[in-house]
Amino acid sequence: MELNDMRKIRVVTQPTLFDDDEQKLVDLETWDNMNKENWKIVIVLAISQFRHDYGSEFKGEFVVGAGVQLAFGAASFVGLMVGGALTAFVSKRWGRQVCMAGGFASTMLGVLFQFLSASPTPLTPSRASPALFLAGKLFTGIPLGIFITIAPPYCSELAPLSLRGAVTAAVNFSIVLGQCLAYVVMRQTQHLSGVNSYRVLFSVQWIFAGIGLIVLWWFPESPYLLVSQGKTEKARRNIGRLYGGGKGNFDQEGYFATILGTLEKEREEKRNEPGFKECFKGTNLRRTMIANSVFVVQAVCGISWIIGYMSYFLTLGGMSESRAFDVSVLLSFIMLVGNTFSWWLVESFGRRSTALYGSLTLFATLMLIGITSLFPKLLTAQVVFMGVWSFMYQATIGAVAWPIVSEVATSSLRGHTQSLVTMTTGLTGAIAGIVLPFAVNPDQGNLGGKIAFIYGGLLGLCCIGIWWWYPETKGLSFGEIDRLFESGGRPRDFGGARKTGKRGVK
Repeated sequence: MELNDMRKIRVVTQPTLFDDDEQKLVDLETWDNMNKENWKIVIVLAISQFRHDYGSEFKGEFVVGAGVQLAFGAASFVGLMVGGALTAFVSKRWGRQVCMAGGFASTMLGVLFQFLSASPTPLTPSRASPALFLAGKLFTGIPLGIFITIAPPYCSELAPLSLRGAVTAAVNFSIVLGQCLAYVVMRQTQHLSGVNSYRVLFSVQWIFAGIGLIVLWWFPESPYLLVSQGKTEKARRNIGRLYGGGKGNFDQEGYFATILGTLEKEREEKRNEPGFKECFKGTNLRRTMIANSVFVVQAVCGISWIIGYMSYFLTLGGMSESRAFDVSVLLSFIMLVGNTFSWWLVESFGRRSTALYGSLTLFATLMLIGITSLFPKLLTAQVVFMGVWSFMYQATIGAVAWPIVSEVATSSLRGHTQSLVTMTTGLTGAIAGIVLPFAVNPDQGNLGGKIAFIYGGLLGLCCIGIWWWYPETKGLSFGEIDRLFESGGRPRDFGGARKTGKRGVK
């Protein structure tokens, strides 16, 4: 039987995933709409009790309609955009601790809405409230935008120069770890009776938000932000907290003077209140474009497609549904290992090399996925290459994007630049969620694995852009990065300037 015929049969018969005995039906639209922002929706839709409570009956099974799923994803997207946009202003005025506290509070409120939206009695699915769940998705989307915007600049400004890349790349580790934990919780709770099969999945988010609120006030505010707010004495105290309180060989006053000099120089040159407009003026335009482009590169790598369709291809290969889910969980942890490997790569080979050679490796892997998709008997090889892709993505461009973004942005505009990047991330995820169903669905484009050729072609073009445009910022202070950009030289030569000790490049 041809692979396309197998797909058509699975669509007609409404494929079951994860549990043969209980016939846990998953609408195929779930997988089509997968992207980085709505992975939590995909997880909860895999639980049969959730579909029973929030969906409607179709051929003897309960499904959540594609329109409702789209609304859930849109709510998360809107929340992410709102959180990212507001953070740039709030963090500049009141600090990042206030933003993080607001993010944790929004999480707890959103989870409360999701918890209360559940049907009080499993036998009456109409009693569940999709509208209340929608509100919950909106409020849990806001902290996603907040933390994606705050975490990279916060990490880059607090970490020692020698560890700045690894610490900032670890932001992606926390995202992947959260996904892995969600899969583990679901694996343990999906067999519970009634609403607890998914309410527990909601409830565990309260634990992490509560812990975050408790430990938040021990986090030191960034000295860069404090100096920009005129709180110089507090900035000195926080430098002492971060770098040994006067003990050791670290020159705290020298570091403070560097921060002060960098921000003073920016104020003298800009003479404007930092804002989104400044991100698109002069040399800041090039820096903003580089920062935003790295997340476009992530999108054209095929992240939405490969992560969303991993279990689908495993079941097509003849693996049982429950076994396919277990393997998907294993692959998620392999991705986690890949991300830890990135900490060594970004500090040993630098940001530019990790992004460039990682993207070239992903390009080759996508081509192999596309080639094997032409031969139905090579489906296992196709899945293996998808696993290789997952590891390499997390080890390279998936992780190195975060230090690149935080380092290429000028210090006074780092928050605004990260806000723009957050909105770019949400936009690319939304586009993928809309386009993928038309490209992959058997009743539409029916490309299947051949879509890897499209992603590979786009990524190949991006590799040229990375080679031409991306700077090497490893080992450079923020002041040195500023001077190199202001020199008007080619960003790809920044690494050479660092090695020769020059402050400008040709």
